Amino acid sequence: MPAELARGDKQEVGSIDLYPGGGALNATASFMEQGESVRLLGALGQDGLGDRLRAHIGQLGIDVSSVQTCPDQPTGKAIVLVEPSGSASVLARRGANACLHVQAQDLHADLIYVAPLALQPMESLAQALADRDASSSCLVVNPSVACLRHQGQGFKQVYAQADVLGLNAVEAQMLAGVQDADIQLELSIQEACELAVRLQHHPQQALLITLGVQGAVLAFNGQHYVQPAFKVAVCSTVGAGDAFLSSFALAWKRGLEPSEALKLASQAAAARLGQWAANTFPPMFGQDEDEVLAL
Repeated sequence: MPAELARGDKQEVGSIDLYPGGGALNATASFMEQGESVRLLGALGQDGLGDRLRAHIGQLGIDVSSVQTCPDQPTGKAIVLVEPSGSASVLARRGANACLHVQAQDLHADLIYVAPLALQPMESLAQALADRDASSSCLVVNPSVACLRHQGQGFKQVYAQADVLGLNAVEAQMLAGVQDADIQLELSIQEACELAVRLQHHPQQALLITLGVQGAVLAFNGQHYVQPAFKVAVCSTVGAGDAFLSSFALAWKRGLEPSEALKLASQAAAARLGQWAANTFPPMFGQDEDEVLAL
């Protein structure tokens, strides 16, 4: 994105591409890179983009059998504007994503990764979790500022059941009930450690707070763990949080020690910060007509 863009301006930019993305797909890419099979639970519109996206991600090896179709809403989409510094702004429309309905049978998995959800899908997820049989699944929850701002009873129920909860500094303060005017963009390591313990629903819940260039902290079982950030030339911050939490969650589920899981997660985030795209999936359209038609 140009450093300065005045109202009414039209400027050339380095690249405009259409990628499959969003928190769930970013995490999916991370899991698949590490050898895991993934079933995606989401919703697409009954439109050309939805058909194209379903076919595209299916060809990438993702199980799309649980992807729903919402006939009266368009496929969700987002415009991501990346500044020269790597910071990003996002314009998003959830569309069909807000129609997602989760049922207990959808939750048969070793690891359940919950990307930011709208209010209605979060309520249905809470009910599905309550309805399912006893399970050893690892439940990982990755909310967002928008999710926390409109949280209902369903989110509180899901949060209470999470085995792993991942937040950034702003999200952590919002969850703690800090008023918008008092929220700090940055927290010290000590502040983050204290806040992580305060937010844990129970001591066995792994609660992570990412702190940008300072790294990340983890509260678990009465202990604090601190992982400094790896130094990297930042291309884009988009997808780094998803790479961090999904990598941590998988390492956690595989039984790695907390400090080792934190280190692997930080390495994954650093690798993503050094790339433009939010994940490793190829764009939905190729560079020439033959490639486009072959998809």
